[in-house]
Amino acid sequence: MKIRKVVVGDASGLVKLLEKLDCETDFMMFEPSERTITIEKQKERLRSMGESQNQEMLVAEVEGEIVGYIVGRGGSANRNRHALYIVTGVLKGYWGRGIGKQLMQALESWATENNFHRLELTVMSYNKRAVALYTKCGFEQEGIKRDSLLVNGKYVNEFYMSKLI
Repeated sequence: MKIRKVVVGDASGLVKLLEKLDCETDFMMFEPSERTITIEKQKERLRSMGESQNQEMLVAEVEGEIVGYIVGRGGSANRNRHALYIVTGVLKGYWGRGIGKQLMQALESWATENNFHRLELTVMSYNKRAVALYTKCGFEQEGIKRDSLLVNGKYVNEFYMSKLI
């Protein structure tokens, strides 16, 4: 397994990964078939990200296949430029192998090198595996975003979590 910086040539693999993630778990933001990103749009996003100083995307690769990702986006105003919002996902077949932890550690290293002070994310309150991972990585729960999502006809709370570095 290899953790590396994303490149524009990963666009197709990323689109496939995101589509798989949306289908195999309810923990992602989009429902199956709701995500409409094309390979060309993904290439544009990756080019833009590559030119940015306040965002980073890393992928986990196993035998040439992208099986997970993590993205961090820094604030756009002077007052929140120090904060990095994180989104991550790993294919279900690769859970329990330490990939999420390695992605988190790699992004935190990048954030430290780039003078970020705060890492933050939201996670569905019933996603026990992810909550445990984030806690193990030093994140603390700051609050609850009540009924923030509608998943399978039921309102779901999200936890706000953060880590200061």
